[in-house]
Amino acid sequence: MDSAKQKIFKDPVHGYISVPKKICKLFIDTAIFQRLRNIEQTSMGCLYPSASHNRFTHSLGVFFLAKTAFHNIKESNYENLGFTQDDFENILRSVKLAFFVAALMHDCGHSPFSHTLEKHYQRSDNAKTFLLKQVKKEKIGCNKFKIDYENMTSSPAAHEIFSAAIFLKHYSKELKDKYPSSEEVPLLVVRMITGCIHKDSRDNKNEQIENSFINLINGKAIDMDKLDYILRDTWSSGANNVMVDVYRLLSALKLDLDQEGIIRPTFNKSALSVIKSVIDGRNFLHYWIFSHHTVYYYTHILKNALIKLGKQLSPKDDKDKFMDTLFSQAPFAKPVDLGNGVSLYLPTDGDIYYLFKKENKKIPEVKEILTREPRLIPLWKTYAEFKCIFKNIFKSCESDERQVVLGKFKQNEYINNLLKGVISNAAQRKSVLYLPVQPNIFTISENELYVSLRNEVLSYHEVDIHIGKELHETTGKNKENLEYFFVFIPKEVSDKAEECIESLKKEAEKILKQQ
Repeated sequence: MDSAKQKIFKDPVHGYISVPKKICKLFIDTAIFQRLRNIEQTSMGCLYPSASHNRFTHSLGVFFLAKTAFHNIKESNYENLGFTQDDFENILRSVKLAFFVAALMHDCGHSPFSHTLEKHYQRSDNAKTFLLKQVKKEKIGCNKFKIDYENMTSSPAAHEIFSAAIFLKHYSKELKDKYPSSEEVPLLVVRMITGCIHKDSRDNKNEQIENSFINLINGKAIDMDKLDYILRDTWSSGANNVMVDVYRLLSALKLDLDQEGIIRPTFNKSALSVIKSVIDGRNFLHYWIFSHHTVYYYTHILKNALIKLGKQLSPKDDKDKFMDTLFSQAPFAKPVDLGNGVSLYLPTDGDIYYLFKKENKKIPEVKEILTREPRLIPLWKTYAEFKCIFKNIFKSCESDERQVVLGKFKQNEYINNLLKGVISNAAQRKSVLYLPVQPNIFTISENELYVSLRNEVLSYHEVDIHIGKELHETTGKNKENLEYFFVFIPKEVSDKAEECIESLKKEAEKILKQQ
């Protein structure tokens, strides 16, 4: 594949990315993949004006990192792994195509506005049903995949399930036609996209190698997807995040045997500092940017506006038709006429913006989306400020007790009634908004990442204990529960902010005393 004719893409993050023209024709030069140019990568555009990057460039970036990782992995000591040179090269040859295709296509079914709306793919378990229906059509390995998929310890993200299904439906047949002897590749691609490893592979070294590559596309620790978005989101936003030397990291990547004789993707000791940077870099994004009060607010507004848009554009006898169609496989195949002059085909962010503008008089949130002028302001802006406000209340509070407080505040009318004595206008009080927050803090647990140290392959969980207390805490031991919440009030009553905070504090104390 590397010696084939290449198409070159200039990327601001990785430089020049070369893709075989055969792969371009099969995947990139298709309407489904080109659609990703118009799907925003993140929801942080409301916070960082320059963060206008898309899923198209991210997918190319993941492909580039996968190629870089593979180049280093193929230099692994095959004899130490229990292979002859020919056997090792043969298994890598069979995995290589799947690895590259999965890297490129892992987001091919992402919804408009990416993670903001992707949960709708799970309407009536649509994504899973769609995937298993496509899996059933594959001749080789479908029964084993279904068993492994049903027994996954954690469910894949909705967009991962849907992307895997879209890949099978629209690309599997042509992939097998263009690459003879690739009958098993499509389902291996699906395993990589969804993170579905082979179970019970202790006695099957080929499956152990496949599991290694699955974890390098969609793993719990460090994978190509995470590495690209850490680099790309940092570059695009201009935020002063830590530097991640991804090329030093991947140059240290090999396959090796752990202490139980299982083949694992393993980083040598030269990557230890970069692993720490990956953890810090990802947590910076999730803590300070993805959990920023502005991002949370506009994400909430967008979700509400879409639900109202769906009601407006659905026929009277089927109020869910718009949403059911938008988050289904149908518009990926052909235009779907919904009536009212609305048709959906390969829906993107721009399509939704157009419909918002068309229906703007009926959906109040659209004005905020188009002007970026918020109606509400937060009572506090960060987790640090939240902790400072509630420090004497939650100081000795057990996690389950804190959950009681959060649970009470989540009720729609609870804060409305609570603030009656502060905000006298009923309409203003009704618009007060509670938003729960739980930053997706990155931790590395036991047996999720492996490091070669002094000729011994250790779980990073063990290595981190030797490194020191700071790294030990960063990687997941005794992790503090970061679940908290924002409360937004109308701008018109901003002078009542401190009174509102005092009311919330008193109520939290009252709830805890009743426990």
